[in-house]
Amino acid sequence: MKTALLYFSAALALFACSREEPVAQTRIDETKQVEKAADAGKPLSDSGLTQIVKSALQSESSLNAQKIDVENRDGNVTLHGIVDSDEQREKAARIVGSVGGVRNVVNNLTIDPSASTGATAQRKD
Repeated sequence: MKTALLYFSAALALFACSREEPVAQTRIDETKQVEKAADAGKPLSDSGLTQIVKSALQSESSLNAQKIDVENRDGNVTLHGIVDSDEQREKAARIVGSVGGVRNVVNNLTIDPSASTGATAQRKD
C-alpha cells in the first residue's frame, strides 16, 4: 500500500507541477507531507486523504471533479455533487474506493437530467 501511495503521490506532484497556478506549490507541499506520513507508517490525516481523493477524481478526464465535493472522516468518504451519467457516478465511487486509506464510500452524487437529454433551461420573456 505504501508503494501505491508513493506512486500516486509522485504522480500528484508531477500533475501539480505541470499546472501554472499558485495552488501548485500548496499541492506539492501537501504531497510531501503525505509521503512523509506514509514513510513513517503513520495513518493519513483526514485532510491529506481528502486531498488525495480529490486529486484522483481530477485525474479522470471524463469527470468534472469541480462539481464533486468530498467529505472524509477517518477514511469514510462521502461524495456530493452532480455528474452527467450513472456511469460517471459509478466511476467516481470506484476511483475513490481504490485510493489507499479509504475504508468506505458513500456515493451521494446525483445525475444531471439535462446532461443525458441535452436539454437546456429556456428563458421566458
